[in-house]
Amino acid sequence: MIVVRTPEHPLFNYTECKEMFEKYHEKLDVDDYDTVLKTTHFFSFIDWSSGELIGCIYYYQQDERLYVTAFAGRKHHLVNLKCFKKSLSWYNCDIYAECKERTAQLCLIKSGFERLEKNLYIYRRNK
Repeated sequence: MIVVRTPEHPLFNYTECKEMFEKYHEKLDVDDYDTVLKTTHFFSFIDWSSGELIGCIYYYQQDERLYVTAFAGRKHHLVNLKCFKKSLSWYNCDIYAECKERTAQLCLIKSGFERLEKNLYIYRRNK
């Protein structure tokens, strides 16, 4: 079973999420960790049986659009994809993603995103 926690949850693992964030920070082109926690809808995904952090996904508004960014541990592709797809269902508008990394672009496409431009993708809610 997968457990989802937000920064407001009393069992949110601030340190573990921050360590994973810092590991991938240079690929994300975003603000510092605490700013991301304060200014986005941030979700961490944990494997309940092992207590292992699977990854984190956050949504934010920019230019009147909803964007998504994610980072996750390696070698958990199917679980990462499942968590990502689940989080997309929590919103009822088009969702955008800017992405330069090839593996992340493949994850976006497998999740139903379409390429708009070289590094810009859209998940259309009203097809």
